Amino acid sequence: MFKVGFDLDSATALLQLDDIERRQIPFAQVLTATRLAQRVKKGVLPVMKARLDRPTPTTLNSLFTKAASTTGKPAEVYFKDSWASGIPADVYLQQAVTGGLRPHKRFEKALIARGVMQANEYAVPTAPFMNQYGNVSRGTMTKILSGMGAASLRAGYQANATNSRRSKAKGNAHRYFSAEVDGTRGVWERVSMGMGDAVRPVFIFSASAPRYRTIFPFFKIGENIVKANHAAEFAQAFADAKATAR
Repeated sequence: MFKVGFDLDSATALLQLDDIERRQIPFAQVLTATRLAQRVKKGVLPVMKARLDRPTPTTLNSLFTKAASTTGKPAEVYFKDSWASGIPADVYLQQAVTGGLRPHKRFEKALIARGVMQANEYAVPTAPFMNQYGNVSRGTMTKILSGMGAASLRAGYQANATNSRRSKAKGNAHRYFSAEVDGTRGVWERVSMGMGDAVRPVFIFSASAPRYRTIFPFFKIGENIVKANHAAEFAQAFADAKATAR
């Protein structure tokens, strides 16, 4: 979260203002902070598109602003921290913003809890299963977890594969399995061929955590935008506040 606070030194000629003008300063500061936050959001979006690897529409639409208030609360630019499902942007963008090792994803935690993966392993997707954004679809991951008995209980419904006729018809338990094939550990998919079944990897298990460098310096970008536009925004906000003074 990036915050845009109030600068009490924004008015360079406080001593020359009359009482009416002085009373407009708090409103001008609130307006300035809010407009600067909106500028930060506008300036950050093209950087996200340029530097992130194929950001999804959900990621780009996760950036929000919150107006400042006359009670002293600063304006905010932030990534939505919760969705109906999936991992929120403020979590999976942390490595792009700060760099460092990637933590385990929810999918990996489920496999570790089931004993499919070791606690120090990470699941790396293979190219055939990645979509246009470089991710494995949520549907495929759900099928894998279901087939391996690693799906969580959701709203009273257990998504794991069972021996029921309906579950067998879906075939997830047969289609996906974890094993070491030709020296490579991972999650594999059985593919029916004319002469029998073949297998191909969906995820490869790696013993080292993916490391990210800082490619999206969110806070530095925000600071630069605020510094470059603060004086002009305050001047305009002060003029607007005086024009609407009662």
